[in-house]
Amino acid sequence: MKRKALFGVFFAAVFFIWNLCASAEVTPAAQKAIDDFMSLRMKIAGLGSDAALARVADFEKKLAIDSTFSAQEDRLVLVNFIVMEKYNFLRKQKGTKAQLKKMLKELKEKNEAWFAANGEDKAGVWLLATSADVTSCYMSYSLSEVMKSGMSLRDKYKESVERDPNFSYGWNNLGQWYYWAPGINGGSDKKAGEAFENAVKAAKNKAEKFFACVFYSQFLFEEKDFKKSAAMLDEAESQDPGNPYVAFMRKINKDGDSFFDWSKKNNQMDNDKKK
Repeated sequence: MKRKALFGVFFAAVFFIWNLCASAEVTPAAQKAIDDFMSLRMKIAGLGSDAALARVADFEKKLAIDSTFSAQEDRLVLVNFIVMEKYNFLRKQKGTKAQLKKMLKELKEKNEAWFAANGEDKAGVWLLATSADVTSCYMSYSLSEVMKSGMSLRDKYKESVERDPNFSYGWNNLGQWYYWAPGINGGSDKKAGEAFENAVKAAKNKAEKFFACVFYSQFLFEEKDFKKSAAMLDEAESQDPGNPYVAFMRKINKDGDSFFDWSKKNNQMDNDKKK
């Protein structure tokens, strides 16, 4: 199975022991906002950059994060989601590399400041996972960050699902970590498949089921289980009929690539190395 070259520098695994101290979680109002945003992510996944960014900006404006949510963790989780979604579409536009690197670096530092002030054992599962997402994307612009933080991403995703075994979002991202990391540093096809399958089983709403099925389908495509892969894409589309993101997945699969192959070919760091 193919692996991203940049993950080849992952260093030795460190087993992260779950602290039994009680952890903070987002408030019900913030959870509703997260669920609403996940639904938006599903709806805009296959749109063009301008249309998608406009929808994100409209959501952000109506949400009024600073004035609506008093808890700092709530605000940070929602900012992580919104900025990461902007990143997903801005990176498709030319001339945005410097802007994206700055945006991700600033957000990564905000997350690090929260953890420095509060401690990782006080973070809820959404902050653990989304802060890891931010660092993961920043790593595509910084080889030194890969060396510094690569293993800590697994620790955060793993901790999030240990705290909440029904945390679909955490399972989905843990699956991606196990997929991309080389075996010598803890990567595992078997563990990736189990995590993706758990993400599908744990999904609590249509959006979670949609993304879990999409990523599991692409893992199955890599495993050459084409029939089950196609069935998973059908299941994803049933959550949002006619979704163009599913059509995109089917197209790249028809061309012989999984989404993971396509991502590798379009990776920012790899592309920069070719120039």
